[in-house]
Amino acid sequence: MRAALKLALLPLRIAPWAAVAIALLIGLGGVLSTIGDHPAPWIALLFAAVGLWFLWLLAGVGLKGIARKETLLLPDFTRALALAGAAWGLLFWLAPCLIVAALYGLRPAWTALGGGAAGAAWAILSSSGSRSSLWIWVLIIGARFVPPMLWTALEPALTGAGLPLAGLLLAALLLRLTWQRLFPAGDPPLPESPLAAPDPMRRGVGNDTPSVAHSRLVRRLHDWSGEGAGTRLRRRASRYHAAPSPARERSLLRALLLPHEQPRGWLVRWLLFGIFVAVYALALGHGAQLGMVAGYATFFAMTGLNTIGAGMPRLQPSLVELYFTLAPPTRADFKTALVDSFLGVLPGAILGAFVYTLLAALLIDPTQWLRVLTTTAILAPPLALGTLALYLNLPGNVILRTVVTIITVFGQMGAYWTGYVLLARLGPLWGGVPTLVLTWGFAIGAWTTARRLWIGNPLSFDPPRAKAGG
Repeated sequence: MRAALKLALLPLRIAPWAAVAIALLIGLGGVLSTIGDHPAPWIALLFAAVGLWFLWLLAGVGLKGIARKETLLLPDFTRALALAGAAWGLLFWLAPCLIVAALYGLRPAWTALGGGAAGAAWAILSSSGSRSSLWIWVLIIGARFVPPMLWTALEPALTGAGLPLAGLLLAALLLRLTWQRLFPAGDPPLPESPLAAPDPMRRGVGNDTPSVAHSRLVRRLHDWSGEGAGTRLRRRASRYHAAPSPARERSLLRALLLPHEQPRGWLVRWLLFGIFVAVYALALGHGAQLGMVAGYATFFAMTGLNTIGAGMPRLQPSLVELYFTLAPPTRADFKTALVDSFLGVLPGAILGAFVYTLLAALLIDPTQWLRVLTTTAILAPPLALGTLALYLNLPGNVILRTVVTIITVFGQMGAYWTGYVLLARLGPLWGGVPTLVLTWGFAIGAWTTARRLWIGNPLSFDPPRAKAGG
């Protein structure tokens, strides 16, 4: 029972600030529903549904954190996990449905039972790193093209009493897929570079295990990219050995540490992330705010910069051989060479911003493609440098690291949207020049400070410390 209680409290202990935010969100819905002359209980129900959705996302994150094959060997682990899951289902699924039944009757409660089960299972599957959450956008896009006559024909089925039962069956299927995903059969794949660029079409099989591509096509794309990385590394190595120089040494170091930052790797990343941008743009349609969609596309272009701050701690044990190979005069020289090599991630991020924002413009409003590219040309380079600076010295605390990441992501999208609006209202001169000065001033200052701090930190070749109980 004690183990089950610890597992039940694990999601709340991982992110207590998120649990508090969810509670405030649900409370805000209750307050808003009572404001005004006519109470609107549906507002409270909507906020409660969103809050419970985020709560089940936390549950998925906690489940992913313990998804290691060795945990299945612990005494009564499966039983304790089942008890913890039953407690969550009782408190955050059945109890809300009973409240709905007491307030509105059995029919709405039956609908909440099926819809809540499907939503909770979908949240758990999505937070485990699955690309299956993409299907919700596919359904939204498909719904926009369904003829009204078909909606009329489907109305009896969509409002019938059997639909919640379908939701329960769907929830059971999604939970089974989640279990198979987190605890797959077979041996884990070989490790990959800690500084490898992120990929939306790969699935992680555990907390510390590498990701593995889903489809044969994606695996072939990554093999093609890997061949390009190997060719690039051999070419840079032969050039350096033929005539060693500091510039060729830095070029070789970038090819070694950042194997995916080369044309083939960029093309694969643009193709895979471009699917997400296209789906998002198509789901919103032509009436969407182009600046916001382009800001979202810019966020996708900058995701690879996070690999530097997150991957370096895992790469530290592998730097011993590199340190003795380079034989730097001081440890500061070695760290200077490393931090300068990280600038090799900027070209791919900047070019990716052009690709994604142009794609969003063509799908949302093709007449605005030039304004979008102008905004991207002004903002993408300083945003990339500033983002790399913010990610370079990520704090060790999980909560602080998450806060930094969230602030960075919203800062990227907000800066792009603001720049787009300024260029639209004030023109390229009066809107673009101040934006250029402000963003480059922040980026250069942030990078200079982050670079000096990173070089000044002690050099360590130790692997990252495991969490207590991990």
